[in-house]
Amino acid sequence: MAVIDVHAHWEPRMLDVPAMLAKMDAKRIDKVALIPAMNDPLPDETPEALLKVLRFAMRSCHPLAQALNVAFMTDEGNLRLKGRVFEIYARPDNAAVARVLAEHPDRFLGWIFLNPRAAIGIDELERWRHRPGFVGVKLHPHWHGWKVEEAIPIATRCEELGLPILIHLGFARKGEWRVLADACPRLTMIFAHAGMPHFDRMWGAIRDYPHLYLDVSSPYLDEALARDAVRAVGAERTLYGTDAPYGFHDDEGHTYDYGAIRGWVERLPLAAREIDAVLGGNVERLIGEGGGKR
Repeated sequence: MAVIDVHAHWEPRMLDVPAMLAKMDAKRIDKVALIPAMNDPLPDETPEALLKVLRFAMRSCHPLAQALNVAFMTDEGNLRLKGRVFEIYARPDNAAVARVLAEHPDRFLGWIFLNPRAAIGIDELERWRHRPGFVGVKLHPHWHGWKVEEAIPIATRCEELGLPILIHLGFARKGEWRVLADACPRLTMIFAHAGMPHFDRMWGAIRDYPHLYLDVSSPYLDEALARDAVRAVGAERTLYGTDAPYGFHDDEGHTYDYGAIRGWVERLPLAAREIDAVLGGNVERLIGEGGGKR
């Protein structure tokens, strides 16, 4: 069975292809699904103390979670961290990922990044969906700042094509996932970072929707939170992801460790076949080699 990282970012300014391939080989990762970069490279690592506060606030529905999100954003919709401003790209570069897929078709898959607020929608999907290696669509209402209902035309087209959507939810109307699930009942959706920022408040609910999944990527999670997510939704509805190249420094402390989240999955109190499903079997079932009915 292949091990497939369903959620990583193409950010060669932090981790280029040779470095990524070396790390994949060292940790026995067969394939990685790349998301086009949507922001300037971020600081190497978010302080663990801040991450703990964020996890607690999001799990407890504390208003601090949304307040911190507002505090980290500028009026222009960019990120403010450690006294610096990092631009969020309204138009992520899908062509950059397409080049990686063409050069390394046996090791990389790709997500087509769309943004309805910037009029990057169905035309952009149609432009790229036939390219070998692209397996679905990435949406980010949280940072791109749009209400979930704005993506219904994209979701409808993805449902028609049998293409999954990987979505990073936000707060309030940027996080109303049921809008898409109800409008497109056959649409496969993967909620990034275990449904962040909703976590427990959505885990039980998605069990009623057979085409909804979680990935367990990102330092926004910790091992205990990832374990709780898998317990809540089931191994058959959970996908391995990393959020590379963010967080999880290696033993030298200065570059990405591809083994961190894999270790979380391998230590789950599950049967071996269920762990294999999380690490890659579920992804193969959802996207196969061709990414659905294109």
